[in-house]
Amino acid sequence: MEAFGKEIQIKRFGCNCLDEPGQPIEPSVNLFVKVTKGCNAHCLFCSNIEASMPSVPFNVPKLLEIIRGLKAAGIGVNRVNITGGEPSVVSALVEEILQKMDDSGFSDLHLHLNTNGLLPQSQMLMRHPRWNSISMSLHHYDLFKLSELYGCEISDKAFDFEGIDRQRLNASCNLIKGYIDNPEEASNMLDFALELGLPRLGFVALMKVNEYCREHFVDLEDICLDTIPHVYFTRSMDRGDDCKCSNYLYNKDLKILEIYMRNYANPKYCESSLVYDGEYLRQGFHQNNIIY
Repeated sequence: MEAFGKEIQIKRFGCNCLDEPGQPIEPSVNLFVKVTKGCNAHCLFCSNIEASMPSVPFNVPKLLEIIRGLKAAGIGVNRVNITGGEPSVVSALVEEILQKMDDSGFSDLHLHLNTNGLLPQSQMLMRHPRWNSISMSLHHYDLFKLSELYGCEISDKAFDFEGIDRQRLNASCNLIKGYIDNPEEASNMLDFALELGLPRLGFVALMKVNEYCREHFVDLEDICLDTIPHVYFTRSMDRGDDCKCSNYLYNKDLKILEIYMRNYANPKYCESSLVYDGEYLRQGFHQNNIIY
């Protein structure tokens, strides 16, 4: 389909589910809004570690133009994903975007905290009532290990989540050698998520974007999720060679935790994914793919 004078890659079919092929779907996109490239953590596995600062201020009116333009072209916007960098380092900008979204009547807003869902300023942003859902990274159950990973000090109150609707939270755990890298550690992580009252936890293998990720890579198969007591497979979905995810339930002590795993993903795959960085709209996360 075409929008802003450029051809946009759109999914025509939903994901394959087990042996059933994907069904036809309405043309739509997920819009990722990178509000900053900056971050107050220093994770060695981050692909954004050498990112340059934006050359111009973030253009909020253009974001609203983009949403209206997509709808005019017959392309729906499933949801707007506020991401970064770390969105909480530019909280004032995020709150301005939220206000404009309210004024425009757009409903489905998602916050993606790349690392810092455990820091005070990010938790303040998480308390905003406007979010439909929130994703946060949670790569270990031990504060010392987390501080080591993030390269910054984390308060012992980090896991309180006071005033945050936990049912909106999706936690994602990177598998990293020396951290969560075997069935016992994965089981500890599942118990910890249950104790926190989180509804969902994902396990994700590192993308081999730098030397640290290559040296600390842990394959999803290494945690042997199917062998952990109280874990039950529910379904898998895929888009052929481009990506596949699997879903499980962890049912223990009358508590249930949803588990998702990204089995594999092609980093160049970007159908129905648009990215706006405050200056340009792109198809996918590739710098040279400017649409508008």
